[in-house]
Amino acid sequence: MEDLKLKNKIDAYIDAHQADYVSLLFAIASLPSPTGNEAKKAAFILKTLKDMGAETAHLDAVGNVVYPYQLEKAKEKPLLYTAHMDTVFEGVDEIVPEIDGHIMKAPSIGDNSSNVAALLFLIRMFHELKLQVPAIFCFNVGEEGLGNLRGAHHLMETWQEKIRAFIAVDGDSERFVNEAVGSHRYAVHVVTPGGHSFANFGEKNAIAAASAIIEEFYGLRVPHTPKTTYNVGTIQGGRTVNAIAADVEFTVDMRSVSMTELQKLDAAFMDILKRHEATDVTLETLLLGKRPCGDGPLRDEIYERIMRIRRREGKMTKWAASSTDANIALSRGLPAMAFGVGHEKGVHTLDEELDLSSLAPGLKQLASFILDI
Repeated sequence: MEDLKLKNKIDAYIDAHQADYVSLLFAIASLPSPTGNEAKKAAFILKTLKDMGAETAHLDAVGNVVYPYQLEKAKEKPLLYTAHMDTVFEGVDEIVPEIDGHIMKAPSIGDNSSNVAALLFLIRMFHELKLQVPAIFCFNVGEEGLGNLRGAHHLMETWQEKIRAFIAVDGDSERFVNEAVGSHRYAVHVVTPGGHSFANFGEKNAIAAASAIIEEFYGLRVPHTPKTTYNVGTIQGGRTVNAIAADVEFTVDMRSVSMTELQKLDAAFMDILKRHEATDVTLETLLLGKRPCGDGPLRDEIYERIMRIRRREGKMTKWAASSTDANIALSRGLPAMAFGVGHEKGVHTLDEELDLSSLAPGLKQLASFILDI
């Protein structure tokens, strides 16, 4: 009965303050924060927290905003909730969200502005309703691309022994990530003598050498289960049409839900590179980033909790594997998952959209999870 009263109370608050949430979302999305340049958004978040009375909110050593909340009232280890502040939009200096009916449009509006705004909004609700919910609320740096989960790494180094589980507030409200997709990413620089296309015909060509490596790489067989993938994402090099290319660089992304399979794939790629090195073909390999896998789905109360909340609403729970801030915790055997508060389209594009009608149900779901009701 008490849980039902509390649920009705928070549902009423969320319904009554949707305009406040959208206003906060607009402000968050309007602040460009490409990976490595999150400071302006972090300052806004920290000020917003301080203004609502969050005296213990602070910036940590890597630029995460951290707010330990009511930890003195905790009867057991609390959960840590974090929403990443960074976006993929390097070079986008001005963002003006637009609303068309129930759709809000802007780069990063869903990933991850909607979830940053959600955590801030719910923290304000907890303050105003004077709810007891010991937790650690964070807004982290370095989730996207070559950020390599830097903020999540630091959060785990700082808090792992003090928390029971790790929740990344990220993604869709109908998709729940409980399995970590790990990745290894490399840049390979191929260098050959090159020369004039006519006078030096027969000399090694870096483009041809890179092509041979890539062709052999794409001949590797990988398992469908556990899912393992590879990709050459970019390639650039050469100087002009009548010159034998002296250098080429290409980038490689390898992923798997299994650390064993990811390491096997990595080793096979390195063997290919070794076979293609020669006196007139030099290969330089740069590790761009690594993201860890887990050992498969874990069993824990947090997974039962979200399923119970969704069953109450007559919904099934769709589990998924992905690469999120939860990777770090999952790779260390700590219960973790990722889910967000809305439905988005066109993620990581300039035409990203967020369905505003999905937000109230998503906020209620996240609030029910945090309050465990």
